[in-house]
Amino acid sequence: MLLTIRSLIFLTVAAIWLLVAGLVPVASTLFFFHVGLVLVLVMVDFLFSPTRYDIEIERQCENRLSLLADNAVTITVTNRWEKKLAGSLIDQYPDPGKADPDVLSFEVEPGKIVKLTYHYRPEKRGDVVFPKIHLRLHGRLGFIIRRLVIPVITKAQVYPNLIQTRRWDLLARKGALFAAGFKPIGRFGRGTDFSQLREYVPDDEFRFVDWKATARKGKMVVREYEIQRSQPLTLFIDCGRQMIGRIDEHTRLDYAINAALMLAYVAIIKGDQVGLIAFASKIQHYIAPRRGHAQMNRIIEALYDVQPSEVESDYAGAIRKFLSTWRKRSLIVLFSDVVDPSASSVLLSHLPSVYPRHLPLAVLLKDPDLVAIETGAPTNATELYEKAVACDLATSRELASRQLRQAGCLVVDVAPQDLTVAVVNEYLRLKARSLI
Repeated sequence: MLLTIRSLIFLTVAAIWLLVAGLVPVASTLFFFHVGLVLVLVMVDFLFSPTRYDIEIERQCENRLSLLADNAVTITVTNRWEKKLAGSLIDQYPDPGKADPDVLSFEVEPGKIVKLTYHYRPEKRGDVVFPKIHLRLHGRLGFIIRRLVIPVITKAQVYPNLIQTRRWDLLARKGALFAAGFKPIGRFGRGTDFSQLREYVPDDEFRFVDWKATARKGKMVVREYEIQRSQPLTLFIDCGRQMIGRIDEHTRLDYAINAALMLAYVAIIKGDQVGLIAFASKIQHYIAPRRGHAQMNRIIEALYDVQPSEVESDYAGAIRKFLSTWRKRSLIVLFSDVVDPSASSVLLSHLPSVYPRHLPLAVLLKDPDLVAIETGAPTNATELYEKAVACDLATSRELASRQLRQAGCLVVDVAPQDLTVAVVNEYLRLKARSLI
């Protein structure tokens, strides 16, 4: 129970009487009268204030929450009291995460309900539990606030942010993929079966321009051809110590998973088979390549609670698992990172071993802070030293990437904000050129 401002004002008046008691004889009597009056009012207000049984609380939210996205959570307050109910509540949401707003105020007439909504922004994937709701109810006389803690258990799962896949669908329907950075190659390739005509976009080859249709429509038009479908693609997700570092609010693994899910979604839309190997010191998840939206759900379920760990990744074991279970030529997309040829020697020695039987693609993630130091102009000795270290790390990283390319691996090495678009575009480029 808490005292309100009204109670404190009454007590302040009583304190004033106590201060002047030496000058006004009756003041001491008035002091005890005020204190007694306040105590009586507080007691009466407590006895006639709403209790736990006068209010009903429910919480509603999606079973699947998106990482680092604003997920709506609705609290339903039902007034079972015979009087108007007023107060505020704070939902005990899972940590780490943020809520906006933190405090929800409400007023409910007798027998009525009110729905209060806030947005929860989770900062970690996996299973989460909302355990309790903390209530503050105002007394009828306004002298107290009754504090209640009501167990309301809600379980949910925090998944990688799937908003990107919805955005892809929306952009594809609007024909705005190119403006968003995606290269809408679609079914454009070296097949022989004609598919459709579409408007020319940069990077289209001139040999596919349909000049008759161009002259008729007054704008550049190209021919699309059906390319091979049901091509295998396997996502290798490194969950070891290379992926534990944070960039902004995400870990490196979070960025990798978001990009991998988007790539899987686009590949499935294109009719290809998609598989998954998530590994650290041992295989955590293995899903053989398949087609269809059910396969997308399997991959999402496998990755939603995967966390990076402080262990060395067993690249050799992951590759052996793949080679022992899959024979058909496949595009292998490895989401990992390289520091220098020495530190990344295990990756450099094993990933190229699948070439030329399979086509390996290493997806690496640049650290924007390191790039900023490397390209910035130092203003003092400390910044000069930091720039020298950053340049040395960048040179070592570039050497490791060059060795991967020389061994037959394709490499995508971009900043976090460009990762998803770059990976999807590289996949579309490979399909368009029938390299898979």
